[in-house]
Amino acid sequence: MQLQTLKAATRESGTKGKARQERRDGNVPGVLYGGDGSPVTLTINAREFVKLIQAHGSHAIVQIDVSNDTAASGPALLKDVQYHPVRGNAIHADFQRIRLDERITTLVPLHFVGHCKGLVDGGVLDYQVRELEIECLALEVPEKIDVDITDLGIGDHLYVSNITVPAGIGVVTALDRSVVACHAPRAIKEETTTVEAAPGEEGAAAAATPADAKAAADAKAKPEAKEEKGGKK
Repeated sequence: MQLQTLKAATRESGTKGKARQERRDGNVPGVLYGGDGSPVTLTINAREFVKLIQAHGSHAIVQIDVSNDTAASGPALLKDVQYHPVRGNAIHADFQRIRLDERITTLVPLHFVGHCKGLVDGGVLDYQVRELEIECLALEVPEKIDVDITDLGIGDHLYVSNITVPAGIGVVTALDRSVVACHAPRAIKEETTTVEAAPGEEGAAAAATPADAKAAADAKAKPEAKEEKGGKK
């Protein structure tokens, strides 16, 4: 992963009202922390921040260029982004100072490739992990990790241990964790259950046609008619 330059400026920390004003001015409030330095509150142009996320993801590695405080400039990892619950725009960003010669822990998106054979048989894919936690040097962090699901059939699971990662990268996520599975569709299960269930006597009675009911009534009425004739004699 290449180091991306992100311009920023320090801002006055304080009330929520000041942070809201930053957003109204077209900026995203942020904070830079970690390492040997003290926390620094930042302001970042919202458009530039959105471009960064769209191109390099929500865990991008950046060279923060603080215009009014060069001492605060340096490499950092985008650690967290908070979004507005309704509008969906970024409202705050957390950056962690890093060293390019030290290993870091971060999340990398998984990119699923191949046409799952289970889908051909009518199966349904269940994605359970979308990001993989890894450990490596900052500049060795991949943009994404490919996961081949071609051979995944109905009833199969693909685990973290099945994923191939580039050399020099350690996997932090539990190796026995399921990443993606292919399940049989519910419609097939429901149909099977219906076929296996044997109809009871009530069900058989309900299935009788109106013609069957009329025939039964006529048969019952014939003996009664014979008794009436016998009584008159």
